[in-house]
Parts: sequence; structure tokens; C-alpha cells
Amino acid sequence: MHADVPKVLIWPNQDIFKHGILAGFPASFASVDSLNKFLLYCRSKGKNGWPNVCYAIWESYSSRYFEIEPKIASLYFESCRHTCIPLKETSSWDDKYFMASPELKAKMKEKVSVNATYLALYLYSQNVTLMQTQRFSLRSEEFPTDRRSKKKSIDVRFIETFISDIIKIVSDPETRTLPLDRQPLSLGSVRALSVMFTVYTENSIISLHEVLQRQTHATACAFNKLTQCFSTLQVRSWLLDRMHANPFNSKRCLFHGKAIYQKPSRPLRRSTEHLYNNENGSSNTLSRSRIMVNDHETPEQHRMLAMQYVSRQTTALSSDVVLNHRVSVSHCNDAFLYFLSSIRGCTVKQCTRTTLVTGPISSTLYMTGCVNMRVIAIARRVVMRNCHGCKMFLFTPTQPLLLAGCDDITIAPYNTYYSSLAGHIAHAGFSLSINKWNQPLTPTSSEVPALDDSRVWHLLSPSNFNLYQIPFQTDGTTNGLVHRLPPEYEAAVKRSRDRLTEWYNTVEKAELTDLQTNQLASTIQVCPSNCVSVLSNSLRLCPRNYRGCA
Repeated sequence: MHADVPKVLIWPNQDIFKHGILAGFPASFASVDSLNKFLLYCRSKGKNGWPNVCYAIWESYSSRYFEIEPKIASLYFESCRHTCIPLKETSSWDDKYFMASPELKAKMKEKVSVNATYLALYLYSQNVTLMQTQRFSLRSEEFPTDRRSKKKSIDVRFIETFISDIIKIVSDPETRTLPLDRQPLSLGSVRALSVMFTVYTENSIISLHEVLQRQTHATACAFNKLTQCFSTLQVRSWLLDRMHANPFNSKRCLFHGKAIYQKPSRPLRRSTEHLYNNENGSSNTLSRSRIMVNDHETPEQHRMLAMQYVSRQTTALSSDVVLNHRVSVSHCNDAFLYFLSSIRGCTVKQCTRTTLVTGPISSTLYMTGCVNMRVIAIARRVVMRNCHGCKMFLFTPTQPLLLAGCDDITIAPYNTYYSSLAGHIAHAGFSLSINKWNQPLTPTSSEVPALDDSRVWHLLSPSNFNLYQIPFQTDGTTNGLVHRLPPEYEAAVKRSRDRLTEWYNTVEKAELTDLQTNQLASTIQVCPSNCVSVLSNSLRLCPRNYRGCA
């Protein structure tokens, strides 16, 4: 490569390989041969099967040839649709579906479609989970044993090992029988391949087919302008030479990003100091806590906020700080975290006894290894794995996925609001028409022991349901819930309000003296004051506190 040619980095699409993998659901049918047969079947169905395959054709084929249950077929179809298609497109369909009559809804569901090649690639990518146990047997090639390959992430190893199969899925049927060195790859095939990769060059993210049409890279991949085709062998080599781990991941953000907060200067209370000490008696939790952003070095699509080791703190971030960011939260405990903005995605790992409140999440809320958390979120997709004792207050247009290891999950409808919530929902392109918060799916794979759904999850009793009050003010006009609660939960909220009104009336009729009024006020404030004092290091991050520092 010449010195004046901009450097190109390629890594697997994280929306698929990080948040779109459905561990615990059967995908043994997703071999190259079976998926190519599926694509041939789609081509034979005309406009209903190619280039976009409608749900009715997918459901029929998957039941007959893949032998998977209808609900699992629906899960894969919807997951692919919400992973590979922009949110605003699916939201528009949701609005039309919500307004349709029951008869029309059935027809709309059969006609809803997704790109057939995208669906095949998405199904094939599910096999990345088998690499963790080194039981991947789709090809006769040996599992990579090179020492350098073991240091790479699983998704990069998967791409490097099976790149030929991936290209074979997107290639035209009439060219698959040709020798690899003479096999053309059409521009349409490269465009379909783009969904699997993220391409970074010249400080921006572009599509794979766009960068390959630039003069230098087109020449390297033997692009023929007359036939609009590349050389399959050259494209394969070009991809492998530039394959790279995601350079904008949470680990790099934590260690090379900019801090957006100042450490609390108030000393620890003696009553809680022992909770922050390590085995040697030295206080290290606050010094380890990090809240970092990578705005200074990343393109807009991959801006990230990473938070780690936040303990016994209250942290609030508004739209000026986290708007359109990907959020990563890890190893936090006994904290209250507020992300009051529209964000691209949220990953929560190894957190305990923490309350997390978010604005609309335009992609996926992914939780793993969390214990006794309370999460209040609006998210396009919700995926949980190895979580225990968590309370989830959700608004989501897709069914929440409770993968292997989840136990005692309590689910309830979204129960809060803040002043700028409506504006953030409009900014994200969210539709409030469809809410499947109470329809979670659990694994059915023969390799994962099946649990009774009542042990995995249950709905929160309406008698225990209350609205959550966010203790911060933001700019905006929203002064109530942005969606309608189910009738039983709406009735529970009304009963709570009636009890509060009755209590206020009782106090007014008591004709208390000034001394008695002051005593009553101080008594009421004792409980929240004690709760705040336990959080001995309270921190609030607002736009005016945003101070990037190296």
C-alpha cells in the first residue's frame, strides 16, 4: 500500500456479533449448504422471496426444512430485522401495524420482510458461540491453534477462519462452482457483505462496498467496470489483511479516553469507610472508578461513554454528555446511575445492587452477570444473560430475551419520565405503539437445561408497582408517562395517589401548631436523609460539569 493511501481498518459488526448473538437458542441448522439452499428457495419465490423474504415464506421454510419451532423462527426473523434495519424504518411499520384492524394485522405480519441475504448471514453468525467450546464443525478445516489467534477476540477469529464460507453465502449461485481464483464477486454481493463489517478510514465509518469502489482499493480487488464484479480471491485477501479488533471498544475508552468528572473531595464517613477498603486496609474504590468518553478520537457512530467501578455514588448524565453515545457500565455496585438522553446502545456487566435509569436506547440493552439490579429503560431490544434477582421496568417493541443463566427476573412496565423524554424519543425515532415488555423468551436449546418459566421470570404484582421519581431536572415539557400503563398497573398508581391525597388532607385537617408542623417535617425528612448519608459520596454530572481532561 502506498504511503499516501489512507489506512483502512475492518472489524466485525458489533451490533451482530456482540448484541445479536442468541446464545442458548438452537442454530445447528445454519450450515453453508443449508443456507445456500434457503437462498435458492427465496429466489424461486419471486418478489415475496427475493431480494427481501417475507415472514410467511421464512416461517414455512424454517418449519419444513430447518425443523425449528415457530416461536424460534419468529425470534431469529425479528432479531435480524431489528439488528440490520434502522430503527426509524421498523418504527414506521410498528405504527401502521398498531393502527390496523385485526384482519389486516395478520396480513401485515405475513408480508413483513427482511433482506434474504442479511438473514442468511445473521443465521450463520450465530455459530460464533460454538467457538467458545471449540466444537465448531461446519467445515473440515482445523480449529485455529496459532498462539496469536488465541489473543484475538472470538468474532475476529470467527471471521478469519470462515471468511470463505461467508463470501460463499453472498456470492451468486452460478459462480460458486468456478475455481476460487476465477470466481467473480458482484457489487451486489459486496453490498450484502457490508452488513457483517464495520469499515473505518479517514476518521469516518463507511460501507464496505463504498470503500471498495475507490480507485486504489478497486484496483487491489481486481474490479471490472464492465461486469461490475470483483475477484473473490482478491476481496478475501483484502479483508483478511485489514481485519482488526474494534479500536473503539470500552477497554480503550477506559484507558485512553477523557475523564468527565472530578473525584469527590469529601472524606469517607467512618461508619462506611470499611466498605471501600481492600484487604490491606487501604481505600482504593474511588481511585479505581472511571467515567470516560472517547469523543476526541472516534467518529460519531462509535462515540462511547465507559463507566467502571462506580460504587456507592449517584451519577447523572444528561443529553449534552451522552447523546447518541454507546454506554458501557461494568463492575458497579450500590450506585444510582441515570443516563437521561437518547443513546445508541447500553451494555451492563457484573453490576450488583445498582439502579440504572436510561432514556430511549436505539439498539440493544445487553446485561450479563448482574445481580439484584433495578433497571428502568426504553430499548429497541433487551437481552439478559447470567442475571439473577433483577427488576426490569421496560418499554420495548421486541420480546425481551432471557438467555442461559437468568433466574428470578421480575418484569414490569416502564414507570418513570423526565422533562426531555418525549424529545429524546422523537430524536431516536422510537415508536410507542407496540410494547412487548411482558412477553419474554427463554432458551429452548437441548444443550441448555430447560427451566420452568416461573423460575426464570415473573411479572411484578400491581400492588407493588409505583412510579419512580427521578431526582433531577432537565429541560423539556414532559410532565407524565409517555405511554399508557396496563389497566391493573394504572389502577395501582391511582390507589397510591389517592392514599397520598388522603394523607395530605388528614394533615391539613389536623390543625397542627407551628412546632408540630416543624416536627412532622423533620420526621418525614429523616428517612431520605439517612438513605442519602449511606451514599457517602454523592456525585451529580450535568452539562455544566462536563470538563474533558486528558
